Amino acid sequence: MKYKKLIGTIERNIFKKVRTETIFKIYNTLVLPTFLNGPENWTLTDLQRRRIEAAEMKLLRPLAGYTLYGHKTNDYIRCEIRITGIIDKIHEYRRNWLSHLQRMPQNQIPLKSYHYRPQGRRTIGRPKKRWREQL
Repeated sequence: MKYKKLIGTIERNIFKKVRTETIFKIYNTLVLPTFLNGPENWTLTDLQRRRIEAAEMKLLRPLAGYTLYGHKTNDYIRCEIRITGIIDKIHEYRRNWLSHLQRMPQNQIPLKSYHYRPQGRRTIGRPKKRWREQL
């Protein structure tokens, strides 16, 4: 929700008045840190991934000078403005967190929770996604 508010504020107030380089600086200093607050522990569904990418492209598409009707792919726009996607950054944060977990001593709580296997029966239905399944 905070991410959408930041994008809306940037679009309404800043796009027409500020140079593109300044908007990229704002994107890197305000928008990305707000959005990437603790993603190494998230378990993302496909719907959430699509929404994250849509929110990101809502800001990047006008920065590149395109509209939805220009029919440019998201990858093309990211390559043109030389920005790594938020989903890729989330994967990078997860890999860094995993390597950090592997270096931890055995008695640390995050490592214990990573190796934890619940006992007993599961509930009916499809199992929930686990963090380690998304690496």
